[in-house]
This record gives sequence, C-alpha cells and structure tokens, in this order.
Amino acid sequence: MNTVSYSRPVTLHSIRQLLPSASFVGCGDIYFRDLTPHSDHCQHGDLFVAVPGSTCHGNDYANQAVLNGATGILTDTPCPDLDASQCVVSDVRRSYAWLCQYLRGKPAEALKTIGVTGTNGKTTITWLLRSILNASQKPAGLLGTIQYDDSRNTPVTSNMTTPDAKVLAEWLQRMAIAGASHAVMEVSSHALDQKRIAGISLNTSIITNITQDHLDYHPDFDNYRSTKAMIADYTQPEGQLIINGDDPNIRRALERYRCVHKPITVGFDDQSDHWIQLESMDQSGSQFQLNLPGHVVSIYVPRPGKFNVMNAALAAVTANYHGCSNEQIISGIENATLPPGRLQQICPDHPVHCFVDYAHTPDAIENVISTMKQLVEGKLICLFGAGGNRDRSKRSLMTQAALRADRIILTADNSRQESTQQILDDLISGFPQGRFADCIEPDRRTAIRWAIEQAEPGDCVLILGRGHELNQIIGDQSIPFDDAYEAEQVLNSLSAISSPILLKSA
Repeated sequence: MNTVSYSRPVTLHSIRQLLPSASFVGCGDIYFRDLTPHSDHCQHGDLFVAVPGSTCHGNDYANQAVLNGATGILTDTPCPDLDASQCVVSDVRRSYAWLCQYLRGKPAEALKTIGVTGTNGKTTITWLLRSILNASQKPAGLLGTIQYDDSRNTPVTSNMTTPDAKVLAEWLQRMAIAGASHAVMEVSSHALDQKRIAGISLNTSIITNITQDHLDYHPDFDNYRSTKAMIADYTQPEGQLIINGDDPNIRRALERYRCVHKPITVGFDDQSDHWIQLESMDQSGSQFQLNLPGHVVSIYVPRPGKFNVMNAALAAVTANYHGCSNEQIISGIENATLPPGRLQQICPDHPVHCFVDYAHTPDAIENVISTMKQLVEGKLICLFGAGGNRDRSKRSLMTQAALRADRIILTADNSRQESTQQILDDLISGFPQGRFADCIEPDRRTAIRWAIEQAEPGDCVLILGRGHELNQIIGDQSIPFDDAYEAEQVLNSLSAISSPILLKSA
C-alpha cells in the first residue's frame, strides 16, 4: 500500500482564474473538480492532463479521457480533431504540479520543506534529518525511496523515490493535517526533470554528490549533472542551498546552471564553511568533529564510512539552520533508526562479517569497499549484479570499482525484461586482463550462500545492489527476495566458529 486515502474534491475550479496566461480551444474556460494524467482514471468533471512523454504524448489518450467523463484537456499542443474543451499551456508538467498543490490547499506553505538530491546518500540523510527534527520536538514527515511518513501514522512502503505530483501534494496535505512542522523529501533527477515538485518552495535544498547514474534516462552525464542543479530553482531566495563541498561535479553543475544561490559547503577540506574531521571509525560507526556556527561538536553516527560521516554532517548542518541545538543534533544522529540496506550488518556477533548495502553505482561500490578494507583483517568478498533496462554504460565501471575486493561474485540483481546473461556479460567486460570473477551465479540465493560459505572468521562479505528491496524483478515476475533475510539464513545455518574476530580501527 503506497497511496493515501483520497477524498475527491467537490468544488468546481476555473482554469482561466488559476492559469490566466493559458489559451483555450473550443471554449472560454474549463471548470473542473479534479485532474489526472491517466485517461482510464478520469471521472465526470475531471481535467485530463496530456503529459508529453519520451515515446508518446498524452494527447494520444485524450479521446479516451473524454469518453470516460473528462470535462476538458490540459495540453501543450492543441488536438484539432478532438471535440472537447482544451486549455493550452507552455509547460504541462509544471502547470499540473502547481494545480495539484493548489487543489490540496498548498500544504507545503504550512510546512518547512527540505529537499535532498544527489546520486547517493539521499535516503540516509533524510532519515537522519527526521530523527534530529523529531528529537527537537519538530515533527517531521518523510518522502523517499523506502517509505512515506506523515509524522504521526504508521509509514507506508513507497514505490517511487519522489512521488507523482498529485501523490506528493496529497502526502504534504496529510503531513500538515498530522501536525508535522517539517517535510523532508528525497528529490530524484527524474522528479526534477519532470517538474514534480513545481509549486513547492523549499526552505533548504541539499546536494549530496553527483556521479554517473540513470544514463538510461538522461542523454548524457552533463544533462544528468545539470538536472541535479535544478533543485536550486525550487529553493527560497532566503533559504539554504547546502552542498558536499568536496564534490567538484556539484560545483561545476551549479556554475554551468548559473545558480544565483551561494552554496553553503560541508566537507573534509578545512576551507569548507562547515569542516569535518574524522576522529575514529570501526564497523559499528564513526566519530567525527563538525564545525557548526560558534561551536565544534563531536558526533557519532552508527554506520561506518566517510560517506556516512558526510551524510551525517549534511544532516547536522541542515538541522542547525532549522533551529536544532547541538545536543539535539548529537542525540538525533546517535540514536537514529537508520534505513535498512545501507551498510546494514547482518548477525553482528557472527565471526563472518556480513553487510547488505544498496550500492549500485560505481562510486557507491568503491566507497563501500574502501570503507570495509580499512576495517577488516580478513578477505573482502563482494557480491553484486546490475539492474536490467537501466544504464548499461555503468556496468563495466561497477566491476572496475569492485576490483579492490579479494573475491568478486557476479549474480542477478533486478534483470527486469533484459537478459540476465547480457547483464553479466556487461559486468564481466569490466575485468582487466588476468582478473576474473571468482564466481558467476545467476541465481542470487545460491550466490549469497556461496559467498558466505567461502568466508573464514574475520572475513567480510558485502552483498551489494538491492539493499532494502523485498522483491526481485526477473522478466515480468516480482519474486519475494530480501538480501538481509537470505544472508541471515545462511549465517545461522553455519556451524558456530569460535575463532576470534579480526578487526582493526581506521
């Protein structure tokens, strides 16, 4: 279940009043109760939104929408053969998103809104921010890759990182009704490109990092990078644009986008506005110092890795701008419930160390392996695959990023409608001459068992790519599959090993 209870509006709205710059075909105005971009969802009195797509245009479904009861069409291109009232605007997606917010009473205006974009780290940062804000008596709703949360009721499982504009407006309204003071949301590059957050003015925007991903959707990396910078457009003039100051791709993106906001930088470089100094790290977490206005605070984040220190620092700096005290920030991070599948340790007391992580980009894989290389004396065994019908160009790079592992196991991820063997071949192409996969096993369950059974006490097994996901998509089938559960089953089935755990501190 990933939708909210929806009450159909009863008030008739005039498009001419709401969109005065629009033009009309076949009418002087259109009055409507609700709107939808899905022709089969149209009811009597609805406005059908003809969204332009990459392979077809919503106009192709306009006739069906009218037959289903639509009172008119919102489009960017008039339909000369359609016997229906039409409202023509220059940007359908932006108008649609704005109208969705309007119909729900502009709920974002009742909330402090924080948007987080970037290739990696969005989920962890939003969960840390929710924890800090809640610890500060500032109830926070959350929208992201794993769940949607209105701050009061039980969160529900999400199916999109950033929901469709209509669902987004409904959830923001639900947060406002629940008494939330803040809304923290992950903002994907797809959402920015499709203008799903139009109509929302963010109090704070965060850019975590920008590395290669989603080139199945974006034509090239420059387009992807520039799209991430678009979040600046949605940031209030008096708001904050907070960035990972160590990432040159973010700076380049903002410069090329001619961003008017002066970014607030967070980084390990002591020239950053808020500098970070790593104090210690082990497999349980990291202690670091962070320069906040007037204070240097020491913070513990209960997950290892410099990238998780950066995630925590970005959350802490943001929380500081939202009025949270140093004590509330420290407590909120240290006691946070962190998202599953983000360097999640399985069976922590077992002599074989096993972690499940969502890393599915070259940068994320490299960061996870680099982190664990510092923390284990034994071998590092890395298992991963790649998603089907997604960016093929990153697959060989994923393998190259994993080469520091002592053993590499290739397996299926979510192959979708693509051949698993083709995906594996693409991954194999990333090996340099003389280096080979230690195991190629398409069946993920079998591959996980093989990886763990090869491990000796003190070794570390990394199961990468799917993280929190509870279903594996192969072809048209969605099969229940949880990496953490599968790993736990194997670890528990192995006989107890009494050899000491070999760890070192970074």
